[in-house]
Amino acid sequence: MKAPVLFGAVSLLLGHALGACTGMNAADRGICPTDKCQTLDEDFGLVSALASSGSASSNSSFISEQQPDYTSIKAGSLVLSLKRSPNGSGYEGSTVYFRRWIHYGTITTVVRSGSTAPGVVSSLQLQDSTGSSIDMDWVGISSNRVQANYYTSGQLELSQAAAPILPTDPTDTFIEYRIVWLPNSLTWYANGLAVRTVNRRDTWAEGEQRFHYPDQPARLSFSIWDSANSINPGLTQAWAGSLATYSAETQFTMAVKSVTVQCYSNFTMPVSHDTNATLTTPSTLAPTTGSAPTSTSVPSSNLSNFGREPEQSTRSDSSRPLSAAVSPSDDLSNWLAGITSTSSSGPSRHLGTMVCICIAVSIATLFSL
Repeated sequence: MKAPVLFGAVSLLLGHALGACTGMNAADRGICPTDKCQTLDEDFGLVSALASSGSASSNSSFISEQQPDYTSIKAGSLVLSLKRSPNGSGYEGSTVYFRRWIHYGTITTVVRSGSTAPGVVSSLQLQDSTGSSIDMDWVGISSNRVQANYYTSGQLELSQAAAPILPTDPTDTFIEYRIVWLPNSLTWYANGLAVRTVNRRDTWAEGEQRFHYPDQPARLSFSIWDSANSINPGLTQAWAGSLATYSAETQFTMAVKSVTVQCYSNFTMPVSHDTNATLTTPSTLAPTTGSAPTSTSVPSSNLSNFGREPEQSTRSDSSRPLSAAVSPSDDLSNWLAGITSTSSSGPSRHLGTMVCICIAVSIATLFSL
């Protein structure tokens, strides 16, 4: 009985390999940008900020990737919708991407999640051509949380996400989110407080002689999609829930009020693989800000269960433990705890241990037959 459970755990960790500039959404065609990074301050005041793939003008900041196209700019927001497919066989979502590469920088956005039902996933992602990704996700099975996660070399590991409870309903409120991606560190913020920080030096995998840290130019995208419409539906439905069958008129809507991009580099910087390396941003590419943002969307006094100020963090991965204040229907924390194991030697040891256990169980099972 134990062997299937262990093999299932390995499937969760290893069974979802991503391709170039793609996410978990199977409808994501993975179109990579062609232009170098350029500072952006987009409030979606003009409909020309969004264009359909194949018809993008020089004025469009974002390109809608999927067909049929369920994206638009309404009332000063970028709107992405998830709707029943015309033939009634499922749901079709939306993906838009920033037309320029980002290679380190600060991305600040004000978002209202569309994940109001189990099975609906709203995402903000930075995806590179090697299958690595930096994510902020909202899932309908636990709609009061935002999940901060990253993975490298196309190997998705959902169990490592930091998933704090938000102080207000993110499906009903616009909240400011920020990703500060530097050569040495990666920090996720929500409403001005740090959700999680990962230091590059702590991601070294001795067995592989490399860092498990996103370090390649990446594509910024926003999307809303059905968890069943994935290259690994079993994985994503266990993570996000499953959509019920709603009426043909039902739709789920994610809204993005603004996006700001501050580029740290507009070319590909060499990456050192020295175990003691400390990357620094060249003086010509010095960031304009590195401090925690100040948000006006939700008073910071309401964030007691949410995160800690960046300067208070001393851990290499300073994600705050999940709050115990969850509703009976919110089982995300139990799911994460059920498939998470810790390792002092980084990702290579974590995965190696899982594989070794599975091999041992398989051998024992064969001999018992």
